[in-house]
Amino acid sequence: MITIHHLNMSRSERIVWLAEELGLRYELINHQRDPQTFRAPASLWAVSPLGKAPVIQDNGKTICESGAVVEYLIERHGHGKLKPKPDSDEYIAYLHWMHAAESTLMVPITMDLLGKILQVDVPAYKMFRDGEYKTTLEFLDITLAKSPYVAGENFTGADVMVAYDLHLANGTSFPALKSTAPLESYPNIVAYMKRVEARPAYQKMRQLCA
Repeated sequence: MITIHHLNMSRSERIVWLAEELGLRYELINHQRDPQTFRAPASLWAVSPLGKAPVIQDNGKTICESGAVVEYLIERHGHGKLKPKPDSDEYIAYLHWMHAAESTLMVPITMDLLGKILQVDVPAYKMFRDGEYKTTLEFLDITLAKSPYVAGENFTGADVMVAYDLHLANGTSFPALKSTAPLESYPNIVAYMKRVEARPAYQKMRQLCA
């Protein structure tokens, strides 16, 4: 059986959601951050060399990093689900958003949250952050104007990656860390978030990771 190690307020929400989407049998182990240092507890460090989540254990293997875990589970246990065929146009979009979620899209969100925590009040910093928001959110909104999901007509693992970023930005995952991302200005993104939030697997994840 697959073991999913979930750390509160972390990207491991993605993996619980994905496991529910795929209908996998898994054991969920919850770890709680130290309230003073906000770091992972010793129990997670014993599993992950970086003390970060997500991390899963499967058949004697340990896999870290949310993007890698998403791809691993889809490839090994997806049985063709949640991934376009490699010779399709949708597959190119799938690859793009699978990786853009932790790079292009996450950059302004991370800057925003860190700036908030560190109380950064530097105009140049905010201008760069806001410029990155505009570029990435406009492109995502255009993408979602063409199809209901980031890689076409069907929900895929790339949506698990992207939607987490949006829920992090709007405070759904962690209300105290709500960003300044102007998501409400992008109607296709707003509609997309409602679609993914309506999925039973997403709702189950919210219960398990509360």
